[in-house]
Amino acid sequence: MQQNNPRSARSKQVRLHVYENEPTARMAEQRLFSQGVPAMVRSLEGGPGLWGTAYNMPHGLYVFQEDVPGAREILGLDSGECRDDEGDSAERRSPGLIWVVAGIGVALMLIVAAWALLAG
Repeated sequence: MQQNNPRSARSKQVRLHVYENEPTARMAEQRLFSQGVPAMVRSLEGGPGLWGTAYNMPHGLYVFQEDVPGAREILGLDSGECRDDEGDSAERRSPGLIWVVAGIGVALMLIVAAWALLAG
């Protein structure tokens, strides 16, 4: 049986560029699609449902490795190192998320302590 997309059998996807939010990443993805370059956008710091939306979180634009030079030219990006993202999930984690979770925990403890004082 022949595959519909022979690229997926012989190449891996690499992260071409990181955009500050989803809309700009989607615009770049559409520019590549219009030129015949397959691309994919992925949220780098969680996804929908994490804090309600992934709209304003960094998003990576991924292309097949052999499409990198053409994609860079289409988008007007400087030549730089592309990443395959295997095993770098710890590097992408935002330290800010840890502070948010810790802050929520402290707030809950204060609420419980205040409630206990008022009830007792």
